[in-house]
Amino acid sequence: MHTPSGYAPGPHHSESDSDSSSSSSSEDEQKKVQVKGQPVPSLLPPSTANVPSENEKALKEKFRTFWMSSVADAFKDDLEEIRKESNMTTSRLSLLIDSLASGADVFSSTMPSGETAVNEMEVVLGST
Repeated sequence: MHTPSGYAPGPHHSESDSDSSSSSSSEDEQKKVQVKGQPVPSLLPPSTANVPSENEKALKEKFRTFWMSSVADAFKDDLEEIRKESNMTTSRLSLLIDSLASGADVFSSTMPSGETAVNEMEVVLGST
Protein backbone atom coordinates (compact mmCIF):
# COMPACT_ATOMS: atom_id res chain seq x y z
CA MET A 1 0.00 0.00 0.00
CA HIS A 2 1.41 3.40 -0.98
CA THR A 3 1.30 6.02 1.79
CA PRO A 4 1.02 9.68 0.70
CA SER A 5 3.79 12.00 1.84
CA GLY A 6 3.10 13.52 5.26
CA TYR A 7 0.39 10.99 6.08
CA ALA A 8 0.68 8.87 9.17
CA PRO A 9 -1.83 6.02 9.18
CA GLY A 10 -4.09 5.92 12.22
CA PRO A 11 -4.99 2.74 14.07
CA HIS A 12 -7.61 1.75 11.46
CA HIS A 13 -5.44 2.61 8.43
CA SER A 14 -2.45 0.41 9.12
CA GLU A 15 -1.21 -1.83 6.36
CA SER A 16 -1.76 -4.94 8.46
CA ASP A 17 -5.46 -4.36 9.12
CA SER A 18 -7.71 -7.35 8.94
CA ASP A 19 -11.43 -7.49 8.34
CA SER A 20 -11.98 -9.61 11.45
CA SER A 21 -12.29 -6.68 13.88
CA SER A 22 -15.59 -6.29 15.70
CA SER A 23 -18.04 -3.73 14.42
CA SER A 24 -18.18 -1.81 17.71
CA SER A 25 -14.41 -1.31 17.85
CA SER A 26 -14.46 -0.37 14.16
CA GLU A 27 -17.12 2.28 14.84
CA ASP A 28 -15.08 3.62 17.77
CA GLU A 29 -12.00 3.86 15.57
CA GLN A 30 -13.94 5.73 12.87
CA LYS A 31 -14.83 8.38 15.43
CA LYS A 32 -11.12 8.89 16.20
CA VAL A 33 -9.89 9.60 12.65
CA GLN A 34 -6.85 11.88 12.69
CA VAL A 35 -4.74 13.46 9.96
CA LYS A 36 -1.26 14.66 10.88
CA GLY A 37 -2.17 14.23 14.55
CA GLN A 38 -5.22 16.50 14.33
CA PRO A 39 -8.77 15.17 14.74
CA VAL A 40 -10.96 15.36 11.64
CA PRO A 41 -14.50 16.52 12.39
CA SER A 42 -17.31 14.25 11.30
CA LEU A 43 -19.33 15.36 8.29
CA LEU A 44 -22.31 13.29 9.39
CA PRO A 45 -25.13 14.91 11.35
CA PRO A 46 -25.20 13.99 15.03
CA SER A 47 -27.25 10.94 15.84
CA THR A 48 -29.39 13.11 18.11
CA ALA A 49 -30.43 15.40 15.24
CA ASN A 50 -33.81 17.04 15.70
CA VAL A 51 -36.70 15.08 14.28
CA PRO A 52 -39.10 17.35 12.37
CA SER A 53 -42.47 17.97 14.01
CA GLU A 54 -45.75 16.98 12.40
CA ASN A 55 -46.33 20.65 11.44
CA GLU A 56 -42.88 20.76 9.82
CA LYS A 57 -43.60 17.58 7.85
CA ALA A 58 -46.99 18.93 6.72
CA LEU A 59 -45.42 22.23 5.64
CA LYS A 60 -42.70 20.44 3.66
CA GLU A 61 -45.25 18.19 1.93
CA LYS A 62 -47.48 21.16 1.09
CA PHE A 63 -44.47 23.06 -0.28
CA ARG A 64 -43.32 20.04 -2.31
CA THR A 65 -46.78 19.80 -3.90
CA PHE A 66 -46.69 23.53 -4.68
CA TRP A 67 -43.14 23.21 -6.07
CA MET A 68 -43.97 20.29 -8.39
CA SER A 69 -47.11 22.04 -9.63
CA SER A 70 -45.10 25.20 -10.35
CA VAL A 71 -42.37 23.26 -12.17
CA ALA A 72 -44.94 21.34 -14.23
CA ASP A 73 -46.74 24.57 -15.20
CA ALA A 74 -43.55 26.47 -16.02
CA PHE A 75 -42.01 23.70 -18.12
CA LYS A 76 -45.16 22.13 -19.55
CA ASP A 77 -43.96 22.12 -23.17
CA ASP A 78 -40.50 20.79 -22.30
CA LEU A 79 -41.93 18.05 -20.11
CA GLU A 80 -44.32 17.05 -22.88
CA GLU A 81 -41.40 16.66 -25.30
CA ILE A 82 -39.46 14.60 -22.77
CA ARG A 83 -42.53 12.40 -22.21
CA LYS A 84 -42.63 11.61 -25.95
CA GLU A 85 -39.01 10.41 -26.01
CA SER A 86 -38.78 6.77 -27.06
CA ASN A 87 -36.18 5.96 -24.39
CA MET A 88 -38.24 7.38 -21.49
CA THR A 89 -38.53 4.32 -19.28
CA THR A 90 -40.28 4.11 -15.93
CA SER A 91 -36.97 4.31 -14.08
CA ARG A 92 -35.87 7.36 -16.07
CA LEU A 93 -39.22 9.04 -15.46
CA SER A 94 -38.87 8.32 -11.74
CA LEU A 95 -35.37 9.81 -11.76
CA LEU A 96 -36.64 12.93 -13.54
CA ILE A 97 -39.46 13.38 -11.03
CA ASP A 98 -37.11 12.91 -8.07
CA SER A 99 -34.64 15.37 -9.59
CA LEU A 100 -37.30 18.01 -10.16
CA ALA A 101 -38.70 17.49 -6.66
CA SER A 102 -35.26 17.92 -5.09
CA GLY A 103 -35.38 21.58 -6.03
CA ALA A 104 -37.87 22.08 -3.19
CA ASP A 105 -35.15 21.05 -0.72
CA VAL A 106 -33.28 24.28 -1.43
CA PHE A 107 -35.88 26.24 0.51
CA SER A 108 -35.74 26.43 4.29
CA SER A 109 -38.63 25.44 6.49
CA THR A 110 -36.87 26.00 9.79
CA MET A 111 -35.99 29.35 11.19
CA PRO A 112 -32.38 29.74 12.32
CA SER A 113 -31.84 31.87 15.40
CA GLY A 114 -31.54 35.57 14.73
CA GLU A 115 -33.77 38.58 14.21
CA THR A 116 -33.87 38.38 10.40
CA ALA A 117 -34.77 34.68 10.21
CA VAL A 118 -37.34 33.89 7.53
CA ASN A 119 -39.23 30.67 6.99
CA GLU A 120 -39.00 30.60 3.18
CA MET A 121 -41.66 27.93 2.73
CA GLU A 122 -44.23 29.92 4.70
CA VAL A 123 -43.41 33.08 2.73
CA VAL A 124 -43.96 31.27 -0.59
CA LEU A 125 -47.12 29.52 0.57
CA GLY A 126 -48.50 32.65 2.27
CA SER A 127 -48.76 30.86 5.63
CA THR A 128 -48.12 32.35 9.04
